[in-house]
Amino acid sequence: MHTPTRNSHWARAFALQALSDLRAREMLVSSNAEKCHRLHFLQMAAEKTCKAHLILANGNDSVRKSHAYIASVLPVIARYFYSAANNKSQMAQWEVDQIKRLAHEIELLCPACDEDSTREDNSEYPWLDGQGSVQVPCQYNFPGIDDGSRDIVRLIKLIRTASEAYAG
Repeated sequence: MHTPTRNSHWARAFALQALSDLRAREMLVSSNAEKCHRLHFLQMAAEKTCKAHLILANGNDSVRKSHAYIASVLPVIARYFYSAANNKSQMAQWEVDQIKRLAHEIELLCPACDEDSTREDNSEYPWLDGQGSVQVPCQYNFPGIDDGSRDIVRLIKLIRTASEAYAG
């Protein structure tokens, strides 16, 4: 059985690792590394931040086996931190929708999150596309995510802010 203190240690550990993943992503951006690698570290940071959030809410045992947390949890984190920073006001619906879209795309970067094999593109492993061609992550452009866009920069800031808060 995990105690609340033990859960906070796990949440902190996930948050610290998320911050490390973000630092690695920044190094990849500054060295102009392939987009797949930049997105891979973004996906890992987002997943660990979401796990830290869920551990604090539901305990460590609730998050160990899955990668599919980003699409559902990142918008919750965004609403929470937006409200805390803006006198409990709510995010505009267009912002929530944009975060949901990006969170879904980021989650799909993990090979295990392939929407029942309908989305094989991922940031780690080659895959067979719908035309029977082998696609290579380092040569694929991931059209659903512009990792230099203002929206992604804001989302990365949110992930960093949440991870710093959970790392305490």
